[in-house]
Amino acid sequence: MKTNQAHNKQHFADQHSKNFLAGGKISWSKSAETVWTEMEQSIRNKPEGRAKIVMTTRLLSMAAVLLLLVGLGSFFRFYKISIETPAGMHQLATLPDGSTIELNAESSLTYHPYWWRFKRELTFNGEAFFEVQKGKTFTVHSAMGTTRVLGTSFNILARDQIYRVICITGSVQVTSKTLNEAILKAREKAEIKPDGSIEVHHEVETFQEISWKDNIFLFTAVPLHEVFREIERQFGVTILVNANKQVLYTGNFSRNHNLEEVLSYVCPPFGLDFQRKDQQEYLIFPLQE
Repeated sequence: MKTNQAHNKQHFADQHSKNFLAGGKISWSKSAETVWTEMEQSIRNKPEGRAKIVMTTRLLSMAAVLLLLVGLGSFFRFYKISIETPAGMHQLATLPDGSTIELNAESSLTYHPYWWRFKRELTFNGEAFFEVQKGKTFTVHSAMGTTRVLGTSFNILARDQIYRVICITGSVQVTSKTLNEAILKAREKAEIKPDGSIEVHHEVETFQEISWKDNIFLFTAVPLHEVFREIERQFGVTILVNANKQVLYTGNFSRNHNLEEVLSYVCPPFGLDFQRKDQQEYLIFPLQE
């Protein structure tokens, strides 16, 4: 049986070979036209499929790069550095352009270091002395107002409802939240009032305004409670006052003295005494008659 099948296959092959060599046509299961049509269709389909895959890959790559750029841009724009000076300390901060800020006790600032070359802008609270390098506009935002400069030195006090700016060199522009403005030259001081108005003082004695940088604190007719509050700030303690805090104090103290020496200067003129309650707390009370 197997011999007959092999014989038939050989006979079939020989017959087709003779037909082909004689110029005859081989009998196929599909016509030549059908075969060519299918081959052309296959050739057209394969590159198109590859093109679709390549295009999809490119689009995904572009989207990934775009997302990466957006993410990096957001990081550079919104990443911030915050500096806080606690009670009992002063601190010097240097900004990316070389501008410096000397912060008084209990002061803080926030800025965007990677965006600094595009916009020199920071948020500030407390008291500090600024020395600004020349360049793009330098802007300081605080709760009650904004100060803008190009290159100068100035002092800002921005605590609670107090906002005072004194220009030491150059010029600065002070703007309140109600959009009142004042341009200050050297030895001029602006104070923003609670209603947003700005009061400007000329020919100001600058040493008194920035003496804190030398650890000297000068007061002229200042409510006594503000003096005690400054002592708390500079020495990192709590002072409880059981006395009239609205009387006015004129005088000074140095941070180079110890706390009890300072209290012994401030209290007696008002008939007050002090007592240490614990390591970080003092009580102020009237002298016993």
